[in-house]
Amino acid sequence: MQLWRRYLEQYADHEGSVEEQVVVASYHAAEVFGLLALTLDRQEKYLTLTQQRISFFDRGSEQARAFADCLVNGTFSLYNHINTLAHLLTDGNPPAADLIRDVDQQVHSRVESAGQTDRAAAALAAAFPLLSLVTIAMDRANTVTGAIRQVEQRFIGASAQAVSAQDRLLNGLYRMVEMMQLFVALSDQELLDQALQIAARFQEEDRTRDPMLKMRNGFCRLFELGHLVTTHLDEIL
Repeated sequence: MQLWRRYLEQYADHEGSVEEQVVVASYHAAEVFGLLALTLDRQEKYLTLTQQRISFFDRGSEQARAFADCLVNGTFSLYNHINTLAHLLTDGNPPAADLIRDVDQQVHSRVESAGQTDRAAAALAAAFPLLSLVTIAMDRANTVTGAIRQVEQRFIGASAQAVSAQDRLLNGLYRMVEMMQLFVALSDQELLDQALQIAARFQEEDRTRDPMLKMRNGFCRLFELGHLVTTHLDEIL
């Protein structure tokens, strides 16, 4: 709840600066996914890795000043924690392990000579299939398989049509928000109404054509969904 209060305070402090609010939302989304990984890792198998990734984020937050650098810090921290969640929730599944390794190799090869926006877009594009994998692992009764596939198809379709790094970034971010709605519902059915309220707000906000507003709203809703599930963990494991 301290994280939630800091989010609200910092968001309000930067009223009038969409870029600063993007940073606030993306940073808090990264933090809450780190907390989710720590909380779900009850046997502390990935504790050292998660703590190391949190320290990378903290160090990046201290050093990054330009918006593009902050965006890379937030998005790669998100990717890192979702990577950890994928390992955690698919432990003992060789095909899943192969997918996680392939995605990790691809994202690191793609960012070697890329610009900052391309790097951030690559991080979210890599985080999405891992979040999809995590959601599939949660769907033990195959109750939302069709919905998961629909989100995956939207990701593939928008990826094919994207003409800029910003398009790719928004595609990855938006599909992650949609996938997290399913993840939240699967984690605890009592959270469904709250997840739907966040989804309705997200859909309403998407009427804007301003890509920066889209980015801000996407990170805000991703944080809210992550925070919601992190504070209601009884049904996940």
